[in-house]
Amino acid sequence: MMSDTKKYILVGAYPTKDKQQQPGGQLTATKLLVEYATLHDIQLHIIDTSENTFPAPSLKKRVLKAIGRVSELRRFIKENRVDGIIVFSGPLFSFYEKVLMSAIAKYYGKKSLLLIRSGHFIDSNQRSVLIRYLNKYLLKIPSNIVAQGTKWVEFYKEMNVDLSKVKLISNWIKVKEKHDYRGNRDKVVFLFAGAMVEKKGVLELFEIIEAHYQELKAYTFRFAGEGILFEALKQRKEENHLDNIELLGWRYGSEMMDEYQRADIFILPSHAEGFPNAILEALNYRLPVIATDVGGISDSVKDGYNGYVVDVKDKESIYKSIKHLGESFELRNQFSRNSEKILKEKHDFYQNCQALFNLFENR
Repeated sequence: MMSDTKKYILVGAYPTKDKQQQPGGQLTATKLLVEYATLHDIQLHIIDTSENTFPAPSLKKRVLKAIGRVSELRRFIKENRVDGIIVFSGPLFSFYEKVLMSAIAKYYGKKSLLLIRSGHFIDSNQRSVLIRYLNKYLLKIPSNIVAQGTKWVEFYKEMNVDLSKVKLISNWIKVKEKHDYRGNRDKVVFLFAGAMVEKKGVLELFEIIEAHYQELKAYTFRFAGEGILFEALKQRKEENHLDNIELLGWRYGSEMMDEYQRADIFILPSHAEGFPNAILEALNYRLPVIATDVGGISDSVKDGYNGYVVDVKDKESIYKSIKHLGESFELRNQFSRNSEKILKEKHDFYQNCQALFNLFENR
């Protein structure tokens, strides 16, 4: 008698317990998807793609690991009943590996869902005509593409992807049913969480704090993360006596949750994103958010409603947003209540994971 249990392959960051992994949105999304599958008697064969990027691995190492993962996927499909594959992807090399996996699934008559989670994929297509032309063809291979926001849907439309196979499913999180936002009236804390690299906008944020130090010295800016700029920014902080900046390094698990708990405002002036998990965590702690209009962010951070959305590298707008929120306890509390509404409407763990698996049932 054949089992009714559904069986899928999940390609995503899911390291073993003995493997230290830097925090990331794909890791969190994968863990929650595994939890959902366990609760609903869905079997997942996981092909782990986790990789620490600081320092970046060599190309040879990446190629060898990719060959191993592709071989594992092909072997598992040949030897087992598989109802479909779910593939998380980054930009460039990661994308080509994951499209190859989708092509293998297609060859064996299996449905594939591709979720590109990095906004740098959009950037790479905008910078190169050749890459754009190649990717327009490759995006035809997956059975379905999951978009993280309306801007992603627009991008796929520009790439001539058949929109009937594009499904908008927002990033997911276990929503805290009740969380009381306790903003500080006096010593307002701004939190940045992410890699300390240029693309995350940390240089602009440092320049703003330096240029307006007298106006902003009453606030505390806490940076949770590391990266290639970490040591240089640490030296810059010390040399310029930026006493309102605290560089924390990576925070893991409960330590990171404590950072959201103590913060009043979350700020992420990133140059490119899919939909950052850090903003999702910030919304879960009902924080007002200041962020750039990239990826799927503007679907969940509404300008003037639960935060401020600014253009990339627009230091004047970032500074004004910091001042507006920093000066008004009442505005921060209003934005906090609105963050809760958006969180529950768009990012529910159960609803969005169910929508993902439902795509395999649609013909």
